[in-house]
Amino acid sequence: MLRLHMAKLLVKAREFGDESVTDVAQRTGISRSTLHRLAAGTKQPSLATLWTLRGAYGVRLDTLVYDDPRALRSTPVRPVRADGRPGAGPAPRPAARATSAHREPTTPYPLHDPGADH
Repeated sequence: MLRLHMAKLLVKAREFGDESVTDVAQRTGISRSTLHRLAAGTKQPSLATLWTLRGAYGVRLDTLVYDDPRALRSTPVRPVRADGRPGAGPAPRPAARATSAHREPTTPYPLHDPGADH
């Protein structure tokens, strides 16, 4: 998973006089909450976000991101019922509708062979 390299971003931001995430947010128009989620690794940076940061601070895109192999480990998802109790497994599938053994085909328009009238 790609992650924003916040330390490198903040070093570059300080060269421009931006001392905090709030300053970065004001300069770039990226919300503080998005920047915090990017720094925490709970959100992957989009190309648009990286491009905005690149434009604001003149850094290369590959300087702003790194691949975090630890983020590739998945956590098992456990089913939970609506009331919060642990679920026993996947939700039951709806029952199949009963159909007759033979159905006449339906068409949205009448079948007519124009060559048959001649």
